[in-house]
Amino acid sequence: MPRDSVLAVLTRLNRTAFDSAFARLDAYAVTRHVRTEQLDTTGTITARRTRTLRYPPGPDPGTVQRADSAGQFRAGGLLAGLSPTPSRRTRPNNLAEQALSDQPAYLAPRTQEAYRYALRRDSLLDGTPTHVVEAKARSGERGADRSIRYARLTIDRASHELVGLSTTRASQILLFREQSQITLRLRRAPDEAWVPHLARTRAVVDVPLRAPRQFRTTSAYSGYVPR
Repeated sequence: MPRDSVLAVLTRLNRTAFDSAFARLDAYAVTRHVRTEQLDTTGTITARRTRTLRYPPGPDPGTVQRADSAGQFRAGGLLAGLSPTPSRRTRPNNLAEQALSDQPAYLAPRTQEAYRYALRRDSLLDGTPTHVVEAKARSGERGADRSIRYARLTIDRASHELVGLSTTRASQILLFREQSQITLRLRRAPDEAWVPHLARTRAVVDVPLRAPRQFRTTSAYSGYVPR
């Protein structure tokens, strides 16, 4: 697929559904199953926590329906915020804001030359025909605005709405290195609005004289009932 054809798909991209998906959660009762894991340098899980929560419509916190844990999460440090507390019942954070900035380098015309693009046409999401666009940073392309090394965008063919996104970010400040991945997929609610379906984050921080720290969290949303 010629590069110009891929960029034409991105030019028509509509972010409305993606940017507002988490804000729409207040319009439904919804179940969220959350699993957070801590991993060692070999990728072995050393601690985990799972929770199933049911949220009512509106801003109120959820009710914990099931909880389980194993192992001991390391306290403190740069990734402490990713380690959940057993009693946390608050509404989920808006991951769309973290996954997609106002003008990421792979969408900004002035920096698109730093990426290679590919397009697949025959994908489905929740029964919806979609385009899938991949953007990979070219070798040697660095800089604060090109810290996203890879992005995979799932786009509704009919409406051009962004309904899925995966990104890999890598950065280094002095001796401090970080790599993070965020995946967010939407689904149709009973009233056909696009709402969160799956959110996955993974982060690794490597600091001199300390073992790399790694956490991953997966949240699955189901049981949508409009208010």
